[in-house]
Amino acid sequence: MKSKLGPQRIMFPLPTALVVAGNMERSNIITIAWINMLTGLPPTLGVSIGSKGYSAELIKKNKDFSVNLASVEIMREADFCGITSGEEVDKFSATGLTKIPSDKIHSPIIQECPVNIECKLVETRMTGRTHQLVGEILQTHVDEDKIRDTKRPDSIDILSINPLIYYSRAREYWALGRKVGDAYKIGYELKQRND
Repeated sequence: MKSKLGPQRIMFPLPTALVVAGNMERSNIITIAWINMLTGLPPTLGVSIGSKGYSAELIKKNKDFSVNLASVEIMREADFCGITSGEEVDKFSATGLTKIPSDKIHSPIIQECPVNIECKLVETRMTGRTHQLVGEILQTHVDEDKIRDTKRPDSIDILSINPLIYYSRAREYWALGRKVGDAYKIGYELKQRND
C-alpha cells in the first residue's frame, strides 16, 4: 500500500550548493539545492532559482556563475546565504567566507567549499516563477586533501568532502551516510541472468 501525496517537492538527497554571481569586487551568494547534472559532453548542470531574488539577473547579466558545494562544516553560513538578501547584505563579509578568483569566469569561487565548479551560462528559461539556468562546466576545483589520486577525478573522497545534504520537503540538512554498492557493477549478476 502506498500513500498518495499529490504533487510534492520530495526529490532527495540534494546537494547544498552556494551559487556565486558577480565579480571579485561585488558578488552575491545564493544557497540552492535545486541543482543537477544535465549532460556529460559537454558537461553541463542546471540550476533553478526563484524569481524573487536578484541572483538570476546577475547571472544573466554576467553570463557566468560558480557552484560551490557546501560541507557540513559551513552549514550555518550556507543557511544564512539562503535566508538573507544580497541586495541588503554583503554575504561574504557577513559570513566570513573567502572569495577567490576563478580560472575561467568572472564570478569568484568560495575557498571554504571543498568543491567549486566554474560555469558559463549557455541557456535560460522561465518555468512558472522559476529561472532555469544551464551552465557549461569550464573548470572544477577540489581541495587536494579530498582526492586520493589527483590524476583520477573518480578518486575524490566523498566522506572527507562531508557534503551538506538538503531534504527540501522537511527543510532539513543531513550528512552523508555510508557507501552501499558500486554503480555499474552491483546489477551485473542480474544482467547476466537476463541476457
